[in-house]
Amino acid sequence: MKPITLIVLPFILYIAGLLAYYLDKISGFQLIAFIIVGSVISLSGFFLYRNNKRLKGIFSGIFFVLALLIVFESRLINYEKYTYFLISYNEPFEIVENSGIHVLAVEMFEAPYITDLDYLIKTIEYSSDKEVLDAEVVTNKIRYRSKNEELLGYIRPTVNHFETMKENVIAHLPEKSTAIDQFLKRDDIEGDSAGLATVLSGLIENGEFHNNIPMAVTGAIDSKGNVKEIGSIKAKTLIAEQSGFSHILIPMENEEEAKEVKINEQLNINIIAVTSINDAVAYVKKLNEPVTGK
Repeated sequence: MKPITLIVLPFILYIAGLLAYYLDKISGFQLIAFIIVGSVISLSGFFLYRNNKRLKGIFSGIFFVLALLIVFESRLINYEKYTYFLISYNEPFEIVENSGIHVLAVEMFEAPYITDLDYLIKTIEYSSDKEVLDAEVVTNKIRYRSKNEELLGYIRPTVNHFETMKENVIAHLPEKSTAIDQFLKRDDIEGDSAGLATVLSGLIENGEFHNNIPMAVTGAIDSKGNVKEIGSIKAKTLIAEQSGFSHILIPMENEEEAKEVKINEQLNINIIAVTSINDAVAYVKKLNEPVTGK
């Protein structure tokens, strides 16, 4: 076998294995096996060309790189146990009393090893006494991203989405609010999907506008006031319907998925998709306009 083949083949194996893993064709264990085979090939090249100083150095370097890759990718094995994310009902709540703006939150369970979805749902519902509204398959793409975030956490602070939401919320509220401050100090909430509801609640409390229609609101916000995509939209739309709300405000990026849920589940709720805080305020004001007859 030519030296160039022995040099290139280990990397082809790694790339092919990584692609197959990312597409859910193989497991994390099999990806590691691909890299180990590549390491054996590079080690073979080292011994075959041990009398050639240049090639010996090249194969030594390749073996070292592959050994690092084995260490780097081996963390994937820890994520193999997760099969589903089960999302269950949580009661919507107001941050500011009588604002009419209700935060949609869900509870998520990570299911290890068990692949029987029906059994998982029954087990979670029995143990938690909460209805499971949606189940998301844990794909290799999710596992790989989680592994990378874990490793990056060792060299830089992990992004805390709730803390980021706090900063963005405060930036868009003209005055301080006791209710908002208390909510932002809670330690039992994760993520940033309550950002839009929090800002709207604060603006209503400060008298910026009024709302007399109870509605469900979900959506993250950025520093410029744009409303950003959030997860678990199916479960949140179902919660809004089950809680009796006539309207749900969501990010524009989630509109298509929410409308599919409305059709598939035969829901009656009105879906309002917004792109910014100003857009959301305008919709709430419009909903509160008195109906005039001719």
